[in-house]
Amino acid sequence: MSITTDLEPHPAASYSSYVSGSLPTGTVTMLFTDVEGSTRLLGEVGPAEYADVLKEQQRLIRQTAAEHDGIEVDTQGDAFFFVFRSARSAAACAQSAQERLAKTSVRVRMGLHTGEALLVDGRYVGMDVHRAARVGAAGHGAQVLLSPATVALLEPESFQLRDLGQHRLKDLSDPIRLYQLGTTDFPPLKTLHRTNLPVPATPFLGRTRELATVIRHAADPSVQLLTLTGPGGTGKTRLALQAAGELAEQFPGGVFWVPLAPLRDSRLVASAITEALGFEHEGDDDSIDSIASAIDSRTLLLVDNCEHLLDGVAAVVRKIVGVLPDLQIVTTSREPLSLGGERVIPIDPLLRSDAVALFRTRAEAAGATILDDDVVSTLCARLDDLPLAVELAAARAAALPPRLLLDRLSDRLDLLRGPRDADERQRTLRATISWSYDLLGPEEQRLFRWLSIFAGGSALDAIEAVTDADVDDLASLCAKSLVRMTSTPREPRYWQLETIREFADEQLIAAGEAESVRARHVRWFASLASEADAHQWEVDAAEWLERPEADLGNLRVAFAQALMSDPGAAIALGSFLGHLHTLRGRYPEAEGVLEQAIGLADDPVRGSLLRRRLGYLLVRRKQMAGAAAILAEAEEFLGPPGNHADESYWRAWFDVKVGQGNLHYWSADTVALGRVAEEMRPHVEDHATTKQRAEFLSLLLLNACRQERYVLSAESEEIARAAYAASQEAGDWDAEFQLGFALLWRGKIEEAERHLRAGRDDAHVVGDVLTEIRCLVYSSIARRKLGDVEGVQALAEEIAKLEDTYGYTGLVDGNRAWLAWRKGDSGAAERCANASLSNMSATGPSGPGFFQWTARFPLLAVCVERDELAAAARHAVAMLDETQQPLPPELESALREALDGGSRRAFARALELATAAGYV
Repeated sequence: MSITTDLEPHPAASYSSYVSGSLPTGTVTMLFTDVEGSTRLLGEVGPAEYADVLKEQQRLIRQTAAEHDGIEVDTQGDAFFFVFRSARSAAACAQSAQERLAKTSVRVRMGLHTGEALLVDGRYVGMDVHRAARVGAAGHGAQVLLSPATVALLEPESFQLRDLGQHRLKDLSDPIRLYQLGTTDFPPLKTLHRTNLPVPATPFLGRTRELATVIRHAADPSVQLLTLTGPGGTGKTRLALQAAGELAEQFPGGVFWVPLAPLRDSRLVASAITEALGFEHEGDDDSIDSIASAIDSRTLLLVDNCEHLLDGVAAVVRKIVGVLPDLQIVTTSREPLSLGGERVIPIDPLLRSDAVALFRTRAEAAGATILDDDVVSTLCARLDDLPLAVELAAARAAALPPRLLLDRLSDRLDLLRGPRDADERQRTLRATISWSYDLLGPEEQRLFRWLSIFAGGSALDAIEAVTDADVDDLASLCAKSLVRMTSTPREPRYWQLETIREFADEQLIAAGEAESVRARHVRWFASLASEADAHQWEVDAAEWLERPEADLGNLRVAFAQALMSDPGAAIALGSFLGHLHTLRGRYPEAEGVLEQAIGLADDPVRGSLLRRRLGYLLVRRKQMAGAAAILAEAEEFLGPPGNHADESYWRAWFDVKVGQGNLHYWSADTVALGRVAEEMRPHVEDHATTKQRAEFLSLLLLNACRQERYVLSAESEEIARAAYAASQEAGDWDAEFQLGFALLWRGKIEEAERHLRAGRDDAHVVGDVLTEIRCLVYSSIARRKLGDVEGVQALAEEIAKLEDTYGYTGLVDGNRAWLAWRKGDSGAAERCANASLSNMSATGPSGPGFFQWTARFPLLAVCVERDELAAAARHAVAMLDETQQPLPPELESALREALDGGSRRAFARALELATAAGYV
């Protein structure tokens, strides 16, 4: 049993000393060691030999530590804890010990961290001790990890160090940069990865028994659904987050947090889950296909605050657990989901000792100095040992000592109880929040109420505009734990715990202020939506889209409110939200928002814009008939072009025509696409914006791509470059992909790839998942044509991280088939190629279906290798079909000769040419 494992549930760890009275204080460097794979080693060598191995390991480490003036603090089983007065001595000890251990069969992981050594009753205590243990636990056998605090005290170049980058340790702390002693390669560190777990503002305290129980059940594959129940304020979320962090190593697919508190529509549960998993999906909300595509290994999903969406959560979870055995789900709710196989763990109040420790820690952090344990214990008892109530009281302890807090609380508990049929803990929690509210000044109370309008909080500018907030009052509410602040790369965000927010909302309604505050909230976020909408295609679009995405909860709430009270704001919000959801891949929600907004718009320009955006979305979803109908409706809504002087009409008209042109391209209807282009042509010079001129040229290019079957002429290249120049002039961020795509089919591979790489980077920054996957897929084809196996492999790994290929699965699998063949795995090449062809045949006439050669050439090679010449001939015939992209003349001629002769030698000759050109 290792020290780090024993003490992982206790962030404020403490350690007894084997050399009482000699432990240094102040700044020290701590060294933790632990044998990796001790259980496995015991099974391999047996108990007797293992005892000898362990004894020799202990002797070597103790001897080395003594040589470097290390002081042994503790040992448990195969683990040690030493302290050093010098960081250099500690590093030298670790290096020397690993050199000696390398000659044995034992592999020891080591961690170094420098911090304050606090001695209490002869024991080391404090977060630095805990951090040192976590650093040690993150490594592998024979690996030495160092924290930045230790590295900063080492002389430059005194040791060979390797920067391992930022890592989140399993205590859910902020990321910390870790370093490795030496340059040996090791597997990835055992830290939190593939996760969106938030960083809590304070350390996790207490709950040792509950944490162990949750971890045990959440890690058990037979318990696929685990629900933590209890009233608001009992710490369900914090406990579940800590358990998820502790379990990270057991879930290679990742651990993900799905916060449902900001949502008010149960139909959005599936979208919330896919967003938390780090990808956007194209399937309907009641479909699990997109969620299933993200789960390829053991994954833990924490669905938080389910009580207000219980039926919707239950419906989605019921479907997920039925078909995804690699998915474990933990939910927090005030009541169970009541599903078959659900394991329920009621979360009770804290143990009295834990409640007292929590109060003391938080009160001391707030500046309290007079803390009588007996009084604190009585106070916690009066608060029912509820974590939120304890924290709220502790936040006041600096100004009001616990005895005074207790007196004031005693006057109000019974007076502020809820109805008799309410849960006792909920009534007590309501009393605690009400008591804290009563202590606020009038302006603090008003701000506290008005902040409840924000779903998931917001940034300071929105809060100031909507609530007329005084910054000092906001800071005061933060200090009193009634408002939380979270730092983000862009700006801090202020938010309320959901239970507190619910109480504040009740006060808002009771004060008769709800209607006016909701109107202000709607106006502000409608303005944000309109401003972001106006800048969404510019080169700095990422900045304009980042803020709305952070405030997505507020935009959703504002849109729902505006539908009932402000049609103009609802149209602005619906138009932008529809586009944002489409861009991010939240297709079902985008469709619902746009359909609702369309019903409100009677102005031709705004009505056509909404319909055009819905048409664009339906094209993305390959619902071509629906797209055609809504785009025709948009054109009819505008009316025919005539002698219109209003440029807003022409902007709307061109946008609709561009939408129709894209529809015809994806429907492979070159006649209709040409007709649309000719309708636009007479008006481009006089009425089109620079961006619309670029889009007109793009339609000409798209038509040329279809007509020339993606073997582009010099004239088409000229159109592509003209479209690119116009897009650059317009400031469009998405100009790179189209030129790269065109140059790829002109055979200008290196130049094409530069533009595709730039397009991928731009799309990633903005969050346009469709353009990003396009750039990655066609970059793969570019590297393939150059025979660059490593380059295609690297791009395949990037694509795998996106989780969803948005209709490009066929080409992705075709490139995987090529990789497998080049690596000598004909079986994998066959499987991937067949999957590719199956997908392409299901996509209809869309662009990727023209490139069946990406899969058929690897299959042709497999067939020739196996001497299955009839099957090889079928693939050759398919690639020579007029529905496919023409092959280079020499290669096409070789395939036709092979078909005519039917010999293995002839097919092998064709494969030689195909290999040289990167086709196989």
